[in-house]
Amino acid sequence: MSREYDQIIYNTAIAEGFTPTAAKFVVAQARFESADYTSRVFRENLNTSGMKYVGQPLATKGSLSPEGNYYARFRSVEDSAKDKISRNYNITMKGVTPEQLKTAQTPEQFASLLKRRGYYGAPESEYAAGLKAKLLRVQVVVFVSKNKILLLIGVVLVGIGAYLFYLKKKGLFKK
Repeated sequence: MSREYDQIIYNTAIAEGFTPTAAKFVVAQARFESADYTSRVFRENLNTSGMKYVGQPLATKGSLSPEGNYYARFRSVEDSAKDKISRNYNITMKGVTPEQLKTAQTPEQFASLLKRRGYYGAPESEYAAGLKAKLLRVQVVVFVSKNKILLLIGVVLVGIGAYLFYLKKKGLFKK
């Protein structure tokens, strides 16, 4: 399932305008914060990032947190990723813009931007190291949307070629 979760989170980040590189950081972050999708919070709530419940539309009240409030419970990993990205990463916080997050080029840069936004309390170097370690486990198929046209053209050309081959074999097409 890890590979499927990785792909869902990656696709969600791409759909929200993240570069392929930065989208992988979002996946690495989910792996890091959910212990590769094995943490209790993930298993009980499909919550990829330990997000608390604050009445967000894609979540319900989940399990109790150690602080006495509740984790957000999601219907799917995609809802969890959408909540984090659209609710938190599509707004400017503490001077860090969505564009900066969406175009981060290194795990260190991504970790630094999240730290400036107040996203986590651990030392920045520790968080960046966690992202780097999880990047090694990320398994996604990178399919950039501009390649869709090339793929479509290729499929059409193969189809035309197969049809012409069929006609030639039947004797209906002569050179």
